Formats: sequence, structure tokens, C-alpha cells
Amino acid sequence: MSFKSLVDALRAVQNRFDPDSARRQQACLEQLARLGFPLSEVTARYHDSLLFLAAHPQSRELERRVAGELARLERFLKARRHARPIAAWADQGMAYVDIVTRFSHDATRWMLGHPHASVVLDSFDQPKAELIHILKLTLPSVERSETTADCSNHELMDALQVPPARRLPFVVQELSRHDGDPLLKDHLYDSLDVFLRIRATHGRFSKARNRLTMPRGTVHQQNIVKKFDVAGLINTPLPAPRAMTPAERNEAILVLKNTMALTVRETDPCTYLEPGSLRIVDLERGLACAVFGMTPDRQLPLESYVGFTLFKNGLPVAYGGAWIFGPRAAFGMNIFEPFRGGESGTMMAQVLRTYRQTFQVDYFEVDAHQFGLDNADGIASGAYWFYHRHGFRSIDAALDALAAREKTRIERRPGYRSSEKTLLKLTGSNVALNFGRRVPMHIFDITTAVTRMTARRFDSNRLAMERESVAAFIKGAGWTQPPTVDEQRALREWAAAAAAIGVKTAREYELLAACVRAKPRDVLAYQDAVWAWQRETGRAGSVSLRSPVDADPKGLIEPRVGHR
Repeated sequence: MSFKSLVDALRAVQNRFDPDSARRQQACLEQLARLGFPLSEVTARYHDSLLFLAAHPQSRELERRVAGELARLERFLKARRHARPIAAWADQGMAYVDIVTRFSHDATRWMLGHPHASVVLDSFDQPKAELIHILKLTLPSVERSETTADCSNHELMDALQVPPARRLPFVVQELSRHDGDPLLKDHLYDSLDVFLRIRATHGRFSKARNRLTMPRGTVHQQNIVKKFDVAGLINTPLPAPRAMTPAERNEAILVLKNTMALTVRETDPCTYLEPGSLRIVDLERGLACAVFGMTPDRQLPLESYVGFTLFKNGLPVAYGGAWIFGPRAAFGMNIFEPFRGGESGTMMAQVLRTYRQTFQVDYFEVDAHQFGLDNADGIASGAYWFYHRHGFRSIDAALDALAAREKTRIERRPGYRSSEKTLLKLTGSNVALNFGRRVPMHIFDITTAVTRMTARRFDSNRLAMERESVAAFIKGAGWTQPPTVDEQRALREWAAAAAAIGVKTAREYELLAACVRAKPRDVLAYQDAVWAWQRETGRAGSVSLRSPVDADPKGLIEPRVGHR
């Protein structure tokens, strides 16, 4: 059989967990090990299959075979790293294959110090601004005359005597002068449309070797779980988070950041990760979930954007985040392409379990884009039913009723599939999984009130609104200690919120002052403070006539369970 035929045969059985499939996987791997790697997309597909099998090995022997093939592939790629690039291998995270991409300023700065990769400026593709105009804001005054000439980006750096190898660090260093105003810095850097070329200098910078240490070792998988008690799993008490030394924490952060770079992605929680916020929980079936918040200067107003990466036998298999505000969280998850076709449902449930019990979330909401709104793949895959099967229900009552009728048709008519028209209709609202009996306060309930108040009471003068709101908050809370720089940001946000929603009592100001102090310091303490404010003041949300999901018919879900 040809290399392609063997890879196709392997992919046909890679996610089947029975003795016969294990034997077929073994046979394919043995034959592939005797063949050379073709210079085509087939090698990239084989690489993806090896990653899936590395995350889901059925036996120690299969684990050993997969490891041997990944090592052989790395040696092959290293030997030809200076040869003509293969387009089908680009951006696949394969060892010693260049990645050309754009990242934010902070992510690029981190990559410049990477221990296992070098980074250079590849191009300015379609800049919205020229470097000559941006350097007027950064260069020492004695050199600003260079920015008055009409020249290209590279001609300007020639005039400034910046050698080609130093051009990316030069641009990053110049924009670093605006670290104190990160939004301005991001705008200036992004306007340059900088593309960088990342080149591995060590095999560790690859998907195959970018792994989280798993204290319990490899878990060999004998079956695949598709049907399970969703509420029961999410409610299973969470193990205590992993204890880590500073060195272990730094190593885990390197793996998390590598995960984004190797998949040519970037999320704010990963780029602006606050090391002290990182928690890793070791779960069943070889899974581990890492959750992490952001540095104070990058946090969102009022809510907490907490990212996650899910690992299977040490390999990153999914990523995403939750936008948390008291009992409520917007939730998004993406399973990396090589690992689709496995236990997607249990993976999502384990992530929800981690968020629910770590941050005491009662209500998860998924944006309609995740299951088809302006997302053709979501419609084609029927992603709405994935969420429905795992307890999520349409927020809109009419759409929830439509889904119930459609579900009945599916159950009564074998082979029936929802039409594209029906699936598009179902994207008319988000879906939610509710463990409480209330629909919690939405962040928009506050932000829209602030906008309305600013227009009506302050004639849209936002400086006056902030000034008067902060003064009223400090007086109402009896705040005597001057706020830190990071607290000042949270103070402006919460002062505006307090004025807009009509906070009057000293007790409520006291509760909100605790939110202000906790927000830049500790994401868990902040979440506790928001919960305490909403619960004690009755601002937890509106009573729902029924829960959006009958996920807990026996009353198994109890709030505030598990380790913190």
C-alpha cells in the first residue's frame, strides 16, 4: 500500500476504540514506519493522526509506536529545514517548519525571547499607517528629523542604521515606550500590519513536543464516551488544583503560550496571562484543565475574561474562555482540528465543571455564532444539536419550542436531519445552560444604564460623569486609603456603574468597594465579591418561569461546590 493509502486507513480507525481497531492502527503504523515521508499534504495529515493517537493511545505499545513515528518525522523535518518549503505544511505546528503570521505587540515581544525559536520581521503587508509616522511619537527628539523624509519602512530603518536582523526587535522596542497606554500601543502596532517569521531552533517548539507534564502518567483509552449524565459530571466535586513550584508554573505557561503560537492563534488571556491566576486541575481520563486570568492593565470592565486550555495526556486539545460576572458566564470553546472526532461532549462538560466549581457559575451562555450564525461550518455540522444534547436551550421561548418540535421529529424519524433553513432559524438567539432558577444580571444591564445616565444627566460629558461618579463613590464607601493605579481603573468602572444603577446605601457601597479592591488583585476574590454584592442586595437577576434546561431533574446540582 502507498503512504497515502495507509494514512487513509489509519485515519478511518484512529477514533475507534476496540481490539480490532487497535490491531489495525498497529499494522498501519508498522507499515508507515518503513516508508519515507512524501513532500505533500499527506505528511501533514499523518502528523495530525499521530497527534490524535498520542492523546488517545489504546495501549503502551501503541503509545510507543506513535512516539517513535513522531520522533522520526521530527528528524526528517530537521534534516530538510533549509530546503524548499512545502505549502501544505505551513502553519501546521510541525517541527522545524516556519510559521509566518501576525501577532499583537505583547505576543511578538514574548516570542522574541523564546528559548526554542527565532523570530524576524517577514514583511509589512498592507499597513494602515507607515512606520515613519509612528516613529514621530517614539524616537528620541534628536533623531526625529529622519521622520520628515518621504521614504519606505525599510528605507527609514536603513537611514536609522537598523540591520535587517534587528528590525523586528527595533519596532517592538520603539512601541514599548507606550506600555503605559496599552490600547494606544496596540493601535499603533496593529496599524503597521507586521508579519513575523517564526523559525524553530529546537524540536520542543512543535505541536508534538509541546506538552504539559501529567503527574499520573499516560492514561490508555479503551473506549469512547458519547452518552453520559451531563449534570452529574459537571456536579462531580472538582479535585484540588495542582500544586506547582515556580519552575513548574513557568513551564506550564510556556506550554500554554506555545499552544497559541503553534496553532497561529491568539487570545487575550493567554497573551496577557497573570501567572498568579493560573490553576491546573487534573481530571479523569487523562484530562487536565488550565484556567487563567489577565494582568490588571488588560482586564475587561466589570467582568472577568478567564481563558482555558484543555489537555489530554499532556497534549493541548481545546482552548477558549469564559466572560464571568457573578453567577453568569458567556462561554466559548474550540477543539483543535487534529483532536476532533473524539470525546467532544465530555471535554466540554469537564471544562464547564472546572468553571462552575472554581468560579461558582450558575448560568452559561453560548453565542449563536458558535453553532451557525455567520458560520457555515456550524450549520453544516448541525452544531446546535451538540449544545442541545448537552443541556443548552435557546433563550428565546419561540425558538426553544421550535427546537423541541424538531427534536421530536429527529427521535421519531430515523435518518432525519434538520434542514439548513431550520438550523439558521435556531441561530436567532443564544443558548444557555442554567443551574439556577434565575437569569442572572447581564453586563449590558449595567453598561447600557451608564450610557443612558451619561446622556441624560451629564449631557454626554464623560469626563464629568467619571469625576462626579468617583467622588460620590468615595464618599459613599467612606474610602480613606488612596487607590493604587490598578484600583483607580476598577474604581472608575464601578463608580459609573453604582451611579447608573442607583446605589444609595452604605452597605452596598461597602460591597462594591470590595469589588474594586479585589479586581486587579485576584480573579477568584473578585468573583466572590461580585457574588456577595449581587446576593446580598438582591441584584442576582430575574426569576425564570422555568430553567432554560431540564438538566437537573433530580435536584442534583448544588451551588458553590468543589475546591477553590
